[in-house]
Amino acid sequence: MTILYNCRHSGDQYRITKFDSDMNPISSYLCSLEECDCPRGPHPTCRHRQMLPKFIARQHVGDEWFLDFDRGGWVQMDPRVILIEDIDPSGPSTTYYEKPNKPTPSPTRIPRRL
Repeated sequence: MTILYNCRHSGDQYRITKFDSDMNPISSYLCSLEECDCPRGPHPTCRHRQMLPKFIARQHVGDEWFLDFDRGGWVQMDPRVILIEDIDPSGPSTTYYEKPNKPTPSPTRIPRRL
């Protein structure tokens, strides 16, 4: 199963979100180069703080590029993936991703020869 990560600005920090192979969000953490709110945040480093400089160096913050951290590669997703942000002033923003509906293929009619 391929796990992909993307990075978006979230105020003065960054939000790194983990996605499963069906592009469903699994987890999301606020981080900076110095700290992260993930379970390994109190440790000297975590994978999110290792990823963040890569996103910044490649200028892939807030775009359609995803990092395959385990393999060290980048994946560009279909730009038709829609970002919807529900910003609630009383709490952190929640990010959802929706895949566009695939158009129903139109039936083809092949004329019969008699």
